[in-house]
Amino acid sequence: MDESSSPERSGRVVPNEEPLFPKFNYYIDELDPDIVILRRQDGGFVAAFSARGATREGIVEAAKEDYGKLIEANAEALGLREDGDRKWSG
Repeated sequence: MDESSSPERSGRVVPNEEPLFPKFNYYIDELDPDIVILRRQDGGFVAAFSARGATREGIVEAAKEDYGKLIEANAEALGLREDGDRKWSG
């Protein structure tokens, strides 16, 4: 790369690292034999499924949706949102 195309000369900002998103752990609560409950690490309710109809894909999708909502709800506090930024679309 020659000096004339360096980020400093072009006025572009090049981040050194991708932003780090908080990590949330999820777990399955199977205390009731008929219901599978997806919970966050803090015990917060995410989704409920029939034990007979629950699929891995459905549970993963519910966790992804919840994670997206948590990021959206906390985007400003994390410094990720500026005026006009779009909301999470999952």
